[in-house]
Amino acid sequence: MKYLVVVLVSFFFLGLTSCGLSLDLVDTTPSVPDYTNLSSWSAHPEIADDTDESYSGLVLNQFNIPVFFASPTVHFPEKGGSWNADIGNLDVRSSFGTPVKYQASAFNVAGPVYAPYYRQAAYQVYNVAPNVITTKSYHIAYEDVKNAFEQFMSEIGPETSYILASHSQGTDHLETLLKSHLTNAQLDHLVAAYLIGMEVDQCAMPIPLCEIPNQTGCFVSWRTYHKSVRLNNKYDPECIGVVNPISWKTTTEFQSAELNNGALINTERELYPGLVGATIKGGIIITERPHFPGSRLMRTKNYHRGDINLYYLNIQENVLVRCLSYQKER
Repeated sequence: MKYLVVVLVSFFFLGLTSCGLSLDLVDTTPSVPDYTNLSSWSAHPEIADDTDESYSGLVLNQFNIPVFFASPTVHFPEKGGSWNADIGNLDVRSSFGTPVKYQASAFNVAGPVYAPYYRQAAYQVYNVAPNVITTKSYHIAYEDVKNAFEQFMSEIGPETSYILASHSQGTDHLETLLKSHLTNAQLDHLVAAYLIGMEVDQCAMPIPLCEIPNQTGCFVSWRTYHKSVRLNNKYDPECIGVVNPISWKTTTEFQSAELNNGALINTERELYPGLVGATIKGGIIITERPHFPGSRLMRTKNYHRGDINLYYLNIQENVLVRCLSYQKER
């Protein structure tokens, strides 16, 4: 039980808020990662990492389609810390382990997972109005993700199909990558992009929103909240790309918890089937409060940290569906 509580506090819930974080950070530029070096990757087919494990029992690497995963924010510096994470810092490197285990592993059924350490922007960038320092911090983080992606493409080869996946800050960077950096040839080999945990402006995307479960060359996205939440979106709801992670459609029909095949709450236990349902409403996914050992600690209507692991097995099954569809199309 102690292990589960630690996981819940450190990963599943938004336990840190702006009132508990100092904005008095230092504008420094940590050393640039070298992505030709395996030490710059938190997950890579040539190193042992948590994406080598099957937490659902499904067979790994069923299609040999590699996955590039951009991790969410794990950099929560205290007063005097840096606006950007230093990937040479052991604590920073360790913090990337949680999203690799609980999020990136959801995509390992397709093929090997590549997840870079990157000089991500501090969580505090979300608590202040954009300014010169926060813009610089985000740009540093994006440049790392872009450079890591280029190395990824170099390693897999230009004719290899691949999947993009991300959560939270990682989604912001992959959205920018898709809009401004990927070539038409690279987009042509994209099986699908799972851009989860942030608003994605489908009106400005170079690829369409996935509207059916086996569609390829498209993107899926969602953000998860309790059904009682009242939320102001950044974009017009008509431009927010939202896909239901149970039905894999963009329609608003309620998908009951019985159709949720398994949530990943603790890697030392079996998945939890039937934990929560999903409905699209107002540009987000709304659901009921999940109940499992330790869930009484929850004090939030924002299930951001659980966007992926609440629907873990459904994601894995959909990845397989899209990979099979892509191979048939080709």
